[in-house]
Amino acid sequence: MTTQQTLSHAAAVPFTFDAAGEWCLGWYHAPATPRRDMAVVLCPPIGREAICSYPTYAQLARALAEAGFPVLRFDYQGTGDSAGDDLQPRRVGSWLDSVEAAVAQARQVSGAAHVALFGLRLGATLAIEAATRIGGVDSLLLWAPCPTGKAFVRELRVNGTPMDDGSLLTFGYHYGAETLQDLLALDATRAAIAPAPRALVIGRDDVLSEGPLPNALRRLGVETEYRVLPGYAAMVGDPREGVLAPSTLEALATWLQASPASAPATGAAPEPMRHGESRVTGAVREQLLQFGPGGALCGVLCEPAGGPAAGRAGHTAVLLLNAGGDYRIGPHRFYVSAARAIAAAGHRVLRLDLAGIGDSPPPPGAPWATLYDRESARDVSAAMDSLAMHGCREFVLMGICSGSYVAYQTALADPRVGGLVLMNSRLLEWTPSHVGGGWQDSMQQYAKSSDYYRRALLKPGVWRRLLRGEVNVRLIANRFLALGRAWALRWLSAGGKSDQRLLARMKRLVARGTDVLMLVSDADDGRDYVEFHFGASGSRLRGSSRFHMAYVPEADHTFTRPGNQAVVIREVLRHLAHRLQPGADTPLETASDGLSWGTRSEGLGPASTL
Repeated sequence: MTTQQTLSHAAAVPFTFDAAGEWCLGWYHAPATPRRDMAVVLCPPIGREAICSYPTYAQLARALAEAGFPVLRFDYQGTGDSAGDDLQPRRVGSWLDSVEAAVAQARQVSGAAHVALFGLRLGATLAIEAATRIGGVDSLLLWAPCPTGKAFVRELRVNGTPMDDGSLLTFGYHYGAETLQDLLALDATRAAIAPAPRALVIGRDDVLSEGPLPNALRRLGVETEYRVLPGYAAMVGDPREGVLAPSTLEALATWLQASPASAPATGAAPEPMRHGESRVTGAVREQLLQFGPGGALCGVLCEPAGGPAAGRAGHTAVLLLNAGGDYRIGPHRFYVSAARAIAAAGHRVLRLDLAGIGDSPPPPGAPWATLYDRESARDVSAAMDSLAMHGCREFVLMGICSGSYVAYQTALADPRVGGLVLMNSRLLEWTPSHVGGGWQDSMQQYAKSSDYYRRALLKPGVWRRLLRGEVNVRLIANRFLALGRAWALRWLSAGGKSDQRLLARMKRLVARGTDVLMLVSDADDGRDYVEFHFGASGSRLRGSSRFHMAYVPEADHTFTRPGNQAVVIREVLRHLAHRLQPGADTPLETASDGLSWGTRSEGLGPASTL
């Protein structure tokens, strides 16, 4: 374990600091020599954009540190790995308090006399507002800033679901009525004083418009430069890796170096930082761990604040595995909510970054964010080794989409896996050299379940959309053709061993004592894949009491709709409690509210669309 290890400038050091009445998780990137006298604080965007841009923020932090700048990146209170959640009051004020606390920390740990702020989208808006409040900020790097909070809220409403209490649910994130009002009050174009002597405003590379902010800053006497640099569109797309070209990274570092405040520091270098200790939030305690070969793997351990529960629960660890390229907090921070709820029930939970995702770098020469890679099972086994040193003896693996693939493959390879929670699996086997038709090709195109489409045909509005050309008929037809081809091969016995292999392997897993819970959103396109192999409601494994399949109604692929997270977390807790009971080989009883257990779900969500 390297939780207390002192690291050099080449590695980022995780730590926590107090902010907004709780604490934030930060990463400090110590500078290469010559050390500059200006620290850079990276202010993240909010919501889905924070997850998408996470790899690029880490890339930028490394590049600026190599250029001699001390760099601090962090999660606002109530976001990312930090304490709190988006249901708490005073969200915007807490985000600004977090920036102020981060600036103070950057000055303290680096010894730098000056500070610069970088922000993307709403992170840039918050950086301007915080700089105005704090004073003494030398430089602002503002990439695609939202000139006003009103513009940001307008975007949220386009994609969001309004709630009865005046709040808004957008891409799985909850914005309370108070938060929306406070966002509307943000206006970077009407600042009363200059937030900094100099600013670089970087325009979007997909929308060529300078907007009102540069001129507003110039009117305040800020030396403002406007440029368009490549990278924005990729930065807020699906997270895979840092997307900034070397020339862009060099341009940002060169602009910062042009400030007299970034001259080489003359004082003695501060002592190297050490990893932060564990911190309590609510009923749980969390600590970031680094483990595996060279301490390269990263995860957040979440456990009961009062210590592990007695009995098997305290010796059971649940590992949450990355969904796609989303780092360890999971889609719309779902893994944080789930981990804290499971830990509060007595278990230890590790939110893990597999190699090449988040803060776990890939092996030398390997690319970032390689999904559906069997080698990821080694990372999970290394995490189990680390947890075993904490006293864990039983392991349950849990993941959405590609995370369920890694969980399943690890269970096949490592007999220590005693339980699986597989959510919206789209593929559980992957052949890299595969060419041709079949499930592997079909599932590369995102559709919905065939059950959803059959029900949609009964809705008059769908036919109107079809006539207007608003429905992707080719995608739907290809999915039905793939499904029909798979069934035809089975009926003709041409599927052979390949058709039965997945079912046979699953049967062997449950026969050896591995509990499996499959959760399927009723409209998710992975439903066809799962039902083809395991039968509707898991009917092809009906003889096994250790295999359970349930449908989550009115849910999408990553459970972003109202109430989805609560239903899934409740069912996972129920499953974990059941497997620890004496006689747990008996089937689960009637499902908890909100879940369809053992039968096809009858209700599709009102937000479901073609």
